[in-house]
Amino acid sequence: MGRTKEPKNTNGNSGDDSDTEEEYVVEKVVDRRERKGKVEYLLKWKGYDSSSNSWEPRENLDCPELIKAFEQSRTDANKKESGKKRTAGKKKRSGGDSDDGEGSDDDGGRDGDGAPTKSSKGRSNDDDARSADSEQVEELNGFEKGYIPEKILGATEGDKELLFLIQWKDKDRAQLVKSKDARKHCPQLVIDFYEERLIWQSVDTS
Repeated sequence: MGRTKEPKNTNGNSGDDSDTEEEYVVEKVVDRRERKGKVEYLLKWKGYDSSSNSWEPRENLDCPELIKAFEQSRTDANKKESGKKRTAGKKKRSGGDSDDGEGSDDDGGRDGDGAPTKSSKGRSNDDDARSADSEQVEELNGFEKGYIPEKILGATEGDKELLFLIQWKDKDRAQLVKSKDARKHCPQLVIDFYEERLIWQSVDTS
């Protein structure tokens, strides 16, 4: 077990009687921090519960083995965490790739032993998630984003509903918006759109 170079006096006495002072033994290093450019360690004291843990400067400590073990454990934990992130990123990138490797044969997605693989299902779930995200983005029209409509460029039908192609002010990309939303937010543009397309026919009075 390590010891501190300076005794930890919890009695609050500053008397000269050295018999009343006790050298506390470090059981383990719990945490690490830096304050004002100095490294401090949170120590667990042998024979005391965690409520007595205290931060001590590194230069006051005489437990190099415990510090080395703690730093090694932190390094291992960081490596594991970064490894998990890289693995998760790799799986996410490969989720939408085409089946050009194993399981792409006409055997129903089975490996060499005939067991069904889970890669196809995983890719399908990723595709569904991306589709749901894109649909959710599309549901937010320019009115909901606070865009200012500039002109109605055209009209079409989708899902048995009239849609207007609206050009937004200071935006390069037009967007299809439901006609009811357009009538609600920019009725004058709707009127202008129809007036531009009116065809007047002369009446033959003869």
